[in-house]
Amino acid sequence: MIIVEPEFITHGLRPRKKLGQHFLVDRNVMRKLVEVAELGSADTVFEVGAGTGSLTSMIQKRAGRVIAIEKDPALTNLLRRKFAESNNVQIIEGDVIKTRLPKFNKIVSSPPYNISSKLVFLLLKKNFEILVLVLQKEFAERLVAQSGSENYGRLTVMVSHKAYTTLIDIVPRHAFYPSPKVDSAIVKLTPKEPRKVFDEELFCDLVRELFTQRRRRLQKALLHLLRRYGDRGNMLLRGLSIPEKRVYQTTVEEFENLANELYETLR
Repeated sequence: MIIVEPEFITHGLRPRKKLGQHFLVDRNVMRKLVEVAELGSADTVFEVGAGTGSLTSMIQKRAGRVIAIEKDPALTNLLRRKFAESNNVQIIEGDVIKTRLPKFNKIVSSPPYNISSKLVFLLLKKNFEILVLVLQKEFAERLVAQSGSENYGRLTVMVSHKAYTTLIDIVPRHAFYPSPKVDSAIVKLTPKEPRKVFDEELFCDLVRELFTQRRRRLQKALLHLLRRYGDRGNMLLRGLSIPEKRVYQTTVEEFENLANELYETLR
């Protein structure tokens, strides 16, 4: 059991449920995040949901620069006072989903659970070397799931299309204040050289639509999808090399190949 007096209580602050605030207070977990990110003096690190700045302080000691964003105005003021004398820490007040992000090469964060999906997709659009996040355990397991498993789905495919994912460690709920109702996990993402997909929008649509029928045979699910093209649907289907699998058993590479074949057939 971790016994701490969180800094925000010292300053008369309280966690805001509306903002999904659960503050990471286990310093061992923070140290692990910094180690996994392989930080050095040449790195500019982006931190989402800096809270009271405990993790920010650890990152600051290892990285060349830290850019921390915090949505809560009271916490932003606390952070600005705390790092007023630090020339390598920049504090931004705002919603990370709506804010124009600065340039960085690594991300180390323990963000609110309620923005996990939007945040991951947002960060995957940026140029980065390493992304280390503390996420809800269930969400993390979906990120690293293998094809054919219950956790494998659209999220897995879309993230694995862009990055290699590794579940580093489980973080118990008592590592936070206040404790959430579920455990968390540390996840590391590193960008991969994406396979050539001729039409990213078509790929996204294909994966999204097929996973609405995740347990159907891939051929039947595709036929249902291709009916939008009317009488051409059957012809389009015959032009595809379709694995003898159900949707949730289909690998990322097979989805990429299907998207490319469909693109060529539609042309």
